[in-house]
Amino acid sequence: MISTSLARKAVAVLGAAAVGLGFGQLSAVHASLAATKAPSAGTTVTGPRMWNPVSQRRFARHATVTVSQSTSLVNQVVRVSWTGFTPSGNVLYDPDATDYPVLVAECNTARPRYWRQCYGANNGGVEGAFGAFGPMNTAYATTSPNGTGQADIEVLTALENQLLDCGVHHLCSLVIVPSQGGNTLESPAACSDHSVDPGGTDEGQYAFSSQTGQCSWADRIIVPLTFAPAPTNCPIRNASFTALGSPMLARAMDQWLAALCAGANPLTVTYNAQITEPEAIQDVPLGLGDIALTTRPGPAHIGGKRTYTYAPVAISAVSIAYWVDNPVTGEPVTKLKLDPRLVAKLLTQSYDFQNEGCGHGSPPKGIGCDGAVDGNPFSLFADPEFRQLNPKVQTPVGFGAAFQVPTVESGESDMTWEATRWIASNPAADGFMQGQFDPWGMHLNTDYLGLKYPVNSFTSQDNYPVIEHKYSPVFPLSSVAGYQVANWDPGTDYEKDQFGNFPRDPIQIPGERGLFAILDQGDAAAFRFPIAEIENSKGRYVAPTEKSMAAALPAMVVSASNHVTADVDFAKLKADAYPLTMIIYAMVPTSGVSAAKASAIARFLDFVAGSGQLRGDSPGELPPGYLPLPASLRAQTERAATEVLDQTGGTSPSPSQSPSASSPTSSPSAAAASPSPTPSPSPGQGIVTITLRSAQTTGLSRYAFPVLLIAGGVTALAGASSLVVSTAGTAAAGRLRRRRRIRLAWRRKQ
Repeated sequence: MISTSLARKAVAVLGAAAVGLGFGQLSAVHASLAATKAPSAGTTVTGPRMWNPVSQRRFARHATVTVSQSTSLVNQVVRVSWTGFTPSGNVLYDPDATDYPVLVAECNTARPRYWRQCYGANNGGVEGAFGAFGPMNTAYATTSPNGTGQADIEVLTALENQLLDCGVHHLCSLVIVPSQGGNTLESPAACSDHSVDPGGTDEGQYAFSSQTGQCSWADRIIVPLTFAPAPTNCPIRNASFTALGSPMLARAMDQWLAALCAGANPLTVTYNAQITEPEAIQDVPLGLGDIALTTRPGPAHIGGKRTYTYAPVAISAVSIAYWVDNPVTGEPVTKLKLDPRLVAKLLTQSYDFQNEGCGHGSPPKGIGCDGAVDGNPFSLFADPEFRQLNPKVQTPVGFGAAFQVPTVESGESDMTWEATRWIASNPAADGFMQGQFDPWGMHLNTDYLGLKYPVNSFTSQDNYPVIEHKYSPVFPLSSVAGYQVANWDPGTDYEKDQFGNFPRDPIQIPGERGLFAILDQGDAAAFRFPIAEIENSKGRYVAPTEKSMAAALPAMVVSASNHVTADVDFAKLKADAYPLTMIIYAMVPTSGVSAAKASAIARFLDFVAGSGQLRGDSPGELPPGYLPLPASLRAQTERAATEVLDQTGGTSPSPSQSPSASSPTSSPSAAAASPSPTPSPSPGQGIVTITLRSAQTTGLSRYAFPVLLIAGGVTALAGASSLVVSTAGTAAAGRLRRRRRIRLAWRRKQ
């Protein structure tokens, strides 16, 4: 283990490197990895005095608007709250019936003067609308009788919306438009005449339109936004190495690499998050990448002499996000519990949605009834098991009450394996998957009988047309969050429209949502999704937090195949531990690569184990949704960096890669959880020799498109970024070797 003083020294050095200083130039940056920046209090702006319909004059106090974060922004959700606004007439927003609602929109300038500069603002208050540049991110809300309210809005960057084009070199803003009515039906508009407000010009259809919303627009409040440097802001150069895999690490990689590319001695890294972990493990030995990011040991594939070890880089989790709105208040439910059997029911579409099961009412014409779910509850909200766990959660209204089919990632994924392994570890859920009825008489969708969890990928097995069109896994993983933040599911209607297409399901209106998604905690935190509390082996319901993820680490069991990677032994979890906690590793080469490439990879690992573990929103820091690595795992990463730099291959195991009393130990259960085939350990216990069965051309085709785009100078490529990060060179390599000698000398003294 690295001493505290040496670790702090490494942090300072690496923190300096992040802003362009050399490895030998010490700095006071980041005194301790445990430190956390003070949370931002947000930005508060004072606005005008709003109209008071009770006193028929403006309020005595000025309005205020607070945005939870307005600097260092990426594609994320921020909360907008206000005071001193005109109270609304309804709790639930309706553009045709709510008096004095509020609009929040994103604008392509820091000082918007016209409606057209704010995406979706000039749309008559219609929710869930589409524009020429994609779904509108406008948010609509109401104000309570005391003049306060709030709304969440997704902030879009240039990658998501070309009209806004927001980024580090293009300032944008949020505009908050409180409906203020006024007589805008006459010309010129008389904003002091509020005689036609109620049920008229104060409704969203009039107030949020350039034709009739002049008075509301005049009282707009503007909050300027600034954006964090993104990897796509880095100049394209020859990559020092390529990283593939772990889509759940994408947000951390973006922040790390955006900072490193800004250094005076930049290093170029190409990172593709659209390659899933199992694919990355296969592609790296084929020469399609240099390091693979994964949470599980890679299967053995090609014969050759190149050897690999694993370096921990981050800790995150699988999260079950939801939007479930209270039908009375319209507000989202903030506390919801799910056990493994309920999640299995959702993933297998085991509910009798819309009374389509055989023997119940009239089935849809032309397709008959769905005998696979005969006798089951109509929805999750009607399930006695769900109601017992969530007695205060009511069935939402609208489309959200009809179907609860979760949005999930398609293709093979470590996250899918971990989620289904958790389900399989629970006797009640495992019995349900094998055909046992639950205590209330509900059974598995019989089309899924014979499916054995855990699995690498989610696939639909119900060919009943309605369900076949509702259950539609999406790719890449970022699309799961994209649908959820847009209040949308990826399903379609089973009947074609007049154009011969299957119409997409409608975007669900806030206040009437019933949406679920399985995604990574990094995206869940960035988009401020409510996250379900799930049951662990101690019968406790826990949500993913830094505390609950840290509590899961003692239950991590090291793989018997490589003595490095570890995953949760569910039976050993503490009562306060989150079961779907995952350690993300970099599979890095310890032989067979050039000195320059080895030096670049080693430098990257050193940075990640150092200042890359400081929590924060700025480039180079670890974003929300990730747990900083504890000292033992950081030390393991540092040792892996040295092994990569020295290209020692499988000559001898390093101390960190042999189980010890202070480290997780291997167990039969952990070995059984590994997929087949498993890696064969080399003479060095922490080294895995990759042997290839057959060269696969599919991997090459996946890279053809990104490579062509990069060659053409296009950097705004979702999931594939050409990132400049810095070439260590021989001087840096020498410093790394000196650091290794210092560590070895320190160990001998212990």
